[in-house]
Amino acid sequence: MKKLFTPVLIIVGCLFVGFIYYSSFLNKGATSSAQQGLRTSGAAKGLNNWYFDRAYPTGKIPIQKLEIAFEQKEQFLDHRTPSEGEWESLGPQNISGRILALAMDPDDPNILYAASASGGLWRSETAGEGIHAWEQITTGYPSLSIGAIAVHPEDGNILLAGTGEVYGNVVTEPGTINRLTRGIYGIGILRSDDKGLSWDKVLEFNIEDLHGVQDIEFSSADSDEVYAATTDGLFQSLDAGRTWKLILDVEPCIDVEIDPDNPDIIYVTMGNFNYNLDPALSGIYKSTDKGKSFVELQHPGLLNAWSGNAKLSIDPNNSDRIYASIQVGWFNTDDTTPAGLYLSEDQGSTWNKINDQNIAMFQGWYSHDIAINPENSQEMMYVGINGWRSTDGGYNFIQKSFQAGWQFGEISVDVPEGGPQFVHADLHAVYYHPANNYIYLASDGGVFVSKDGGETYTTLNGGLQTMQFYADVSSSTTNPDLFIGGTQDNASYIYRGQPSWFRIIGGDGMTAAINPENEDMMFGSYQFLNILRSDNGGFGFMQIGPNRVQNDPAPFSGHYVIAPSLPGVMYAGATHLYQTTNSGMDWTTTSGQPVDPGNFIVKIAVSPRDHQKLLLATAPNPLAPQNQPGLFRSFDGGSSFVELSGLPDRVCKDIEFDPTNDDRAYAVFSGFGTDHVYVTEDFGENWRAIDNGLPDIPTNTIFIDPLFPQRLYAGNDMGVYYSEDGGNTWRPWGEGLPEVILAMDLSYSPVNRKLRVATHGNGVYQRDLIEDVTSSRDEMANEIDMSLFPNPTRSDVNINLKLEASNNIELVLVNASGALVDMIYDGTVESTISLKYEFLRSQPAGTYHILVKDKNEVLGYGTIVVE
Repeated sequence: MKKLFTPVLIIVGCLFVGFIYYSSFLNKGATSSAQQGLRTSGAAKGLNNWYFDRAYPTGKIPIQKLEIAFEQKEQFLDHRTPSEGEWESLGPQNISGRILALAMDPDDPNILYAASASGGLWRSETAGEGIHAWEQITTGYPSLSIGAIAVHPEDGNILLAGTGEVYGNVVTEPGTINRLTRGIYGIGILRSDDKGLSWDKVLEFNIEDLHGVQDIEFSSADSDEVYAATTDGLFQSLDAGRTWKLILDVEPCIDVEIDPDNPDIIYVTMGNFNYNLDPALSGIYKSTDKGKSFVELQHPGLLNAWSGNAKLSIDPNNSDRIYASIQVGWFNTDDTTPAGLYLSEDQGSTWNKINDQNIAMFQGWYSHDIAINPENSQEMMYVGINGWRSTDGGYNFIQKSFQAGWQFGEISVDVPEGGPQFVHADLHAVYYHPANNYIYLASDGGVFVSKDGGETYTTLNGGLQTMQFYADVSSSTTNPDLFIGGTQDNASYIYRGQPSWFRIIGGDGMTAAINPENEDMMFGSYQFLNILRSDNGGFGFMQIGPNRVQNDPAPFSGHYVIAPSLPGVMYAGATHLYQTTNSGMDWTTTSGQPVDPGNFIVKIAVSPRDHQKLLLATAPNPLAPQNQPGLFRSFDGGSSFVELSGLPDRVCKDIEFDPTNDDRAYAVFSGFGTDHVYVTEDFGENWRAIDNGLPDIPTNTIFIDPLFPQRLYAGNDMGVYYSEDGGNTWRPWGEGLPEVILAMDLSYSPVNRKLRVATHGNGVYQRDLIEDVTSSRDEMANEIDMSLFPNPTRSDVNINLKLEASNNIELVLVNASGALVDMIYDGTVESTISLKYEFLRSQPAGTYHILVKDKNEVLGYGTIVVE
């Protein structure tokens, strides 16, 4: 029996599921549906799912496990033997993921820093301009998520980086602590004295849970004085960030501002996700004695509680004037908001609401900010979903930037994306550059600049490879230059072998797939299992469902899969399992009831030999968990299921069948405190852990080399790992990758034998698979010289083998996934063997491998494309 545990945040979950906002983008030339730009608070769902998978079942994320894994990997790399090749970037190199904050060098206006949500820290020495404007900064720590970045106002060599993107308050239930929409790993504050060449950790949080730094501010009067607003309260340093102490114990702190005329005066905001509007969970605090004491600012003109968060801005020309952007944390799409923009003209003693335009809309917990022009206090920028400008001191704002300007189709790396009013939606921060008064913006789509006071904008994303891909992505089986994947709040993308990728569909891009027998048939999706199909190589899409049964909710990241042995058959999961036999034109449920009542289907695996032989994983709704996750098998295409045992109580993230033996399968798990990779040899009856050498961190994906199935590749929250012996031993396999990546999915390109890793924060990389043939017959293996011609083929194929006569040599034809197609030759080898086209054309078009085997050992192989 599955144990029940306390339902958490059911009402909140209903709110997130129930409210959807549509922003109509025209997907020109990229989809047959005119309006595929579905807009929801995808960030909330994505972050909450990310946290739930990793924190389940304890409700906590032990950060020390990530740091231990990082240290183990570094030690291994220090002693590794050199290996051939390394990962190379595929991009996208000009379409950025979420950027949370920016910072400017006081000595050089061309030096900018960008803090990405899960792709690390970046620097530009060209003010963000150019196709190679940005480079990633290596810190020597597992610092994937940078929430805040600050540069010493008098010495541009000194940098402070606050890690962790974290939202939400603590919700305590008996035996568990869950944090709604928590975010991504934070390890504290890092400091560099040499412009980012080396770093030290100067503030470390409690290592038993997830923490983040929201803001870091240096005092303009005393550059050794610096403050950090964090999930654990407000911290102060009086030695330029070398040491810290907690001076305000309220949480979470969001924003900190220092009076430019009197550095003894400090303001700080706290609060977020305060659904019940509890005054104790919201507030603006002020200190007049450099943080020795604080008082909460209260006045009838100011809200006493708010459901989102609050950002502050002090007028640089009159420090008595303070603006507070206070936003609603929940879905609100009206023209006005019950919160809004508040002004105090007496250092916070009294307040008045001066504007109620709904700038942040449904993202008041997540993305809004305000900045005042230092050359004219009547001008200011107010950002939320889009960017707004005021010329009357904040009483009225006119929208100046528009998400609807983003492009579909090819996004050229040679020119900035979008028209003069385009800025990607969900703006986290806005700044006036102190040297030139340019306006810089950080958004879910990267970095933007306005050089004319906020009237027009330019994209600054050249080289800023921070795209956050979700699983699952797909590579063509016949075209080495074709790849498709979905991303957080940035639609879906197709790679066609060139640096410029193609944007398609809209919304949060989710599962993607390419038909293995017809590369023109591609599938993409957006949140909640909305699947689309293209029949012309991704240049137009149509909605194909599935039309779910009544009251069947779909997970945020809905999963579907193509059956390798019969590609017209597909399966898709909500709580019911759905099947199509005609590539999505018609769908039916496989049975009359949910597979695992109360849980979502989150992963489906289909045998490469039998389209009715299935394994699938289920997981609770992250916002209202009731049951444990499960793993199930079916022999009959989902008509019936049997729940499997012997696996950890963790969320299963990936399942893969061995292509040479579909009784053998692998499953990998998220979370901490258990093994993460398991194998079965009897279709799920029994399982054993094969983590040997893998770190205790969430594992997201696994790949089995179809030609050498003992070779396994696993992707986790640290990077990619490799095993050459079926999981008995593992080693890091990260040459050429950033020092830490969130490896979400591994995708195989069989034509060129490359493995691709889709990351949540650093785009996509690819690398040649390990090709050395290890055999007890090494001498024979070294003599093999196979050539196949013509290739690609529409005629007979000649196989040349420079190999002396030997008995028991087998030539085996396998498909792209590694499943056996036929025995080509068995006996004494000849120098040339002809493979008849009459036989080949009876097979579906695609990529095939011809293996040379001797007593089940692979001595060599060749690859051929059948057209």
